[in-house]
Amino acid sequence: MSVAVAADPTPAAPVAKVEVKAKVDDYDPRRDDTAAKSVITQQEILRYGDTNIYDVLKRAPGVTVTGSTIRMRGLGSGYTQILVDGARPPPGFSMDALAPDQIERIEIIRAASAEYSTQAIAGTVNIVLKKASSKFQRDLRLSSSRSTERRNAFVNATRADRSGDVSWVLNGAFQHNSQDVPGSQTDRFQTPDSTVVQLRDSESKSAGDNSTASIQPRLNWKVAADEQLNVSANIQAQRGNNLYQSRNDNLIGTFPAPDFIQGHSRNDFSGVFGSMEINWITKLWGGKLDAKLNASDGHFDSVIDVISATVDDALQLRRFRDGHTRFPSVGSSGKYTRSVLDGHALTMGWQYSHDETKDTVKRIEGYIGEMPDHINEYFNPVLSRRAAFIQDEWNLTANWSAYLGVRDEEIRTTSKGTGLSQFASSSRVLSPIAHTLYKFPDQSGRQFRLALTRTFKAPQTSQLSARRWDADVNTRFTPDSSGNPALKPELANGVDLTYEHFWTRGAVFSLGTSIRKLSNYIRSTLSQDAQGRWLVQPVNDGNAVVRTLDMDAKFPLKAVLSGTHIPNVDLRFNVNRNWSKVDSVPGPDNRIDDQIPWSATIGADYKADRMTMGFNFALRGGGGVRISEEQSRRLQARRDLDAYVQYTIRKGFDVKISVANALGVDTRKYSRYQNADGVSESWSRTPSSLAVRLNAGIQF
Repeated sequence: MSVAVAADPTPAAPVAKVEVKAKVDDYDPRRDDTAAKSVITQQEILRYGDTNIYDVLKRAPGVTVTGSTIRMRGLGSGYTQILVDGARPPPGFSMDALAPDQIERIEIIRAASAEYSTQAIAGTVNIVLKKASSKFQRDLRLSSSRSTERRNAFVNATRADRSGDVSWVLNGAFQHNSQDVPGSQTDRFQTPDSTVVQLRDSESKSAGDNSTASIQPRLNWKVAADEQLNVSANIQAQRGNNLYQSRNDNLIGTFPAPDFIQGHSRNDFSGVFGSMEINWITKLWGGKLDAKLNASDGHFDSVIDVISATVDDALQLRRFRDGHTRFPSVGSSGKYTRSVLDGHALTMGWQYSHDETKDTVKRIEGYIGEMPDHINEYFNPVLSRRAAFIQDEWNLTANWSAYLGVRDEEIRTTSKGTGLSQFASSSRVLSPIAHTLYKFPDQSGRQFRLALTRTFKAPQTSQLSARRWDADVNTRFTPDSSGNPALKPELANGVDLTYEHFWTRGAVFSLGTSIRKLSNYIRSTLSQDAQGRWLVQPVNDGNAVVRTLDMDAKFPLKAVLSGTHIPNVDLRFNVNRNWSKVDSVPGPDNRIDDQIPWSATIGADYKADRMTMGFNFALRGGGGVRISEEQSRRLQARRDLDAYVQYTIRKGFDVKISVANALGVDTRKYSRYQNADGVSESWSRTPSSLAVRLNAGIQF
């Protein structure tokens, strides 16, 4: 028996579409990470049209740049750690060839964490490169800058796309630099009764060209929902030359024979560097494994021809050097992360690298007209790093989080070479680290941070090698140099305390202080050897202490003013005050490593529909630095003003005009050496004028 059911003639009601959005605050590592770091975004990196990483970092809070030395807490020369994608760049890698367009972000880490090397007494700057893109991209950026002394042309192109589970990005850059830089120097020696017995003026000129090209392919393959493979490579090539001329004018007295009053040198150089990294990320045992394997190699060739001459070319000394250097390197790193117990984020990992330098040199030295010496040299330093770490981060309460970590790091150095005894050096540092973050429960955005760290500064390979470098003209200010195989690493116990206030979106104020107590402090000593030649060597010499006070503020103008017609202006201001004291050096001004006593920046950016403009004014303090009882120098105070205007002609096409060193501040140096014989002083000046940059970006 069947029963027929009549269809319902009433039309079905349409199904309502319901969209649920979770309202959560955007993640901010500076605000939310227990081990804090400040992040400079790609937009901030590209804002001023810079063509190298050093110009970008001049505007980073808490960072000062002098030439190619990057400093935190006013300290450079190994105290500040520079990383690329979380690892130390291998030998042969050129930071000058790293285009800002290739950088995704820059992390400024003031207190160490176990994940990165703790060879970071002053702090860490981590440069994170762009990864493979998940969207189509085709960009071209052209830039040109010019000042009286220097000229630059820069091209950067990016191509990215995605096909199924595979995405890729290809970035290429080319840069050409030329310079024509004059310089001047005055040397004076006076006896204890203030009688000037030697006075000499020197004029110099450095001119040259160099070109660099680089290409960075990156590929991402999502093998499965919880597994991916990343492959990246970096190829850099450079070629250039530099001509240097100098002439001395002896105004009072005579100088040790042979007194070379004029010099001429030419340096032709070229190099190629290549690296590859394979990164595998997968779910494993309820956690995530992130493992990397990398290898690199490079070579650098340099031919240097130097001729020094006495008055009327009566005596001419020629030094010819043909050098070839290779930089093979291999390494591996990784970390395993998983949640354990109740809200603990446990991470453990490893790091290993093996870097080798193979330096072959052919030298010809002697007076023109006589039989020269032919010298063949070979140097082979090897540096191995091994590290393992474990760290745990968890929330003690809803407003209080903690971080505990420990890192065991070992550095081994061996070296052999012509005329040198083979030596080996090994240092091992166990670094416990603790961070805590407390957020006030009133949702005001106020919070406190405390960090306890143990960090170190390992001697550089050149400081450990007994290889001696002879100066053409040996004086107190241009001495020979040699290493010290007995050097030990500097150790530092540190405390950081920071107050932060995130009072609205994009607005932050922070005030921090820190102290570092150092042992086995490494300083350079200047003395005369048995032949009477001046020689500078590093030694471990007692203890030192570093103290800092930092203030940083960044906020939109609308965060402090009310009204409907407040302009769209972002403001920023930071100031850093640094102190240090070396126990073994008498005061005053017995600071560490030419430490910059204070620095400050103030900047603003205005945004309209199609136009953005802004400026950055950076100040850096100077003053005397006591290196030893006899030796001192003066750091230059600087004022640097940069500004830019960017206009978007249409979507995907913008033009930018910027100026750097708008105040045209020259570079000046002063050195002094005083003993029972009298006082030697040296002043130098290198001119530096305003630079104008034109930058155009196109998206196809």
